Amino acid sequence: MCIIDLIIRIDKELYIKEVHSFGEGKDLFDEHICHSWIGQKVDYILRASVEPNGGIVEIKSNFFTYQWVSEQYGASLYLSRQGMLLELYEEAIKHVAEGVQIYNKNGYFLHANPASEALEYFKKDDFRGKHLMDIYDLKEEYSTVLTVLRTQKPVVNRCDRFKIRTGKDLTTINSAYPLKINGELYGAVVFESDLSVIKQIKNRTLDLETYVESDKHKDSEKLYTFDNIIYSSKNMEEMIHFAKKVSLTDSSILIVGATGTGKELVAQSIHSFSPRRKKPFIDVNCSAVPSNLFESMFFGTEKGAFTGSIAKQGFFEMANGGTLFLDEVNSINPEMQAKLLRVLQEKRFQRIGGSQYIRCNVRIIAAINEDPFKLIEQEKMRKDFYYRISTIKINVPTLQERKEDIAILAKYFLNKLCSDYSRRELNLTEKFMSALGEYEWPGNIRELQNVIEYSFNRVSENAQLLDFEHLPDYLQFTETITHRIASQYNKSEVKPESIGTLEEQMEEVERTILINTLNLYSRNITRSAKALGMSRQSLQYRIKKLNILN
Repeated sequence: MCIIDLIIRIDKELYIKEVHSFGEGKDLFDEHICHSWIGQKVDYILRASVEPNGGIVEIKSNFFTYQWVSEQYGASLYLSRQGMLLELYEEAIKHVAEGVQIYNKNGYFLHANPASEALEYFKKDDFRGKHLMDIYDLKEEYSTVLTVLRTQKPVVNRCDRFKIRTGKDLTTINSAYPLKINGELYGAVVFESDLSVIKQIKNRTLDLETYVESDKHKDSEKLYTFDNIIYSSKNMEEMIHFAKKVSLTDSSILIVGATGTGKELVAQSIHSFSPRRKKPFIDVNCSAVPSNLFESMFFGTEKGAFTGSIAKQGFFEMANGGTLFLDEVNSINPEMQAKLLRVLQEKRFQRIGGSQYIRCNVRIIAAINEDPFKLIEQEKMRKDFYYRISTIKINVPTLQERKEDIAILAKYFLNKLCSDYSRRELNLTEKFMSALGEYEWPGNIRELQNVIEYSFNRVSENAQLLDFEHLPDYLQFTETITHRIASQYNKSEVKPESIGTLEEQMEEVERTILINTLNLYSRNITRSAKALGMSRQSLQYRIKKLNILN
């Protein structure tokens, strides 16, 4: 019998007249909640139409079975959460591959799942109410279930042999466990497997081992996804939206962006979002491939192709079915571009020393850090090769073009460092962030990450803030000069009579920069020249010309 959690009394119009909660029902529905239901339609409260035949309803994310009991002036609904759980448990064991049987503490049959019925050729209704010894032809000491009921301890992986009702001998591997509530024995459950079930488990285990073995390298080389890209700027949002869209096709993609903008991150994200995501992603830094090994590395070799050669796959074979990412593709010379172009057009190639053509199905994603049209003009890139690899072109913004992302990127890199080195959380001061905002970031995100790591290493163990003083010298210099020039040339302070010629004003700006730099480095010519990106001789010449020492 199920425990009742709620009783809801309704009139003939289905309006609630009384509500009573019991046991767990009191924890879920206090007196105030129950009182608030009175006078409302029961269908509204239960969010379902109630029927005299009973059914299932959901209240506050909890499922209940209910029984409808008709009365003179309406009906009472008896709701039980336990009843629902029992139905869920029964439904769950229907899908267990092993046979499952449940007995009460005296050894009488209670329940079995379909797998057990199929294994032993019976229907559970035929066994209900019967003792185990009346069902099976076996001695009591050989029964796994009766052993568990007698000892109240589990029996695991025991081999039982017995006759089923058809007269056929059946051998099973059984594991049985006592069913106790608050320390009191109520019954036992037995899980039984014959040879066919054991074979299924063995095959699943082998499949799992194969999967784990084949994916070992992936665990250490997780690919980035679009979720890993940190941004808040509009132009990055538009770029990612477009990249997701083209990810779903097989068109070749050329990613154009300055050094340090995250082109490889975008390439990996495209692959991870594409239908090829379960296939290989092979990334090749083309600038690191020696020209004399280019063909063997891309197309592979056959044994004996040259002295010491072995049969080996090339990049195209390794990437078959997946994506081949060509980073710094502009470093490939035109002669090798022509050889790649032929493979991309014909979708087949030969290994070095081989005579058979090998079909390849790869998607090409290439990345470049220069203007491709300038490379074509300079005859460093073949026009036909460019059009083959750039069906889709994605431009990755520089950090200068997405300055609103600097703050969240800086905080992300800092939090990661704190986590990696088990340091307390650090925050960034306003002056620190101001310096980051003023800088132009020629090295883009890679340079920003470097700056944050440099500053992190300079801060003391007990510090709570990264401040201006922790920045690299060149960033402190940039911020100082920018601030002083802005102060000196504030529009509100400029008087018409003070405006000289363009050359005079430029010399004054240059003079201010040189003075501030020299002061910053204690008039050390060598360090000042290095900070300004000029030779010591050039700096001395400018100092003399602008009469700075005087």
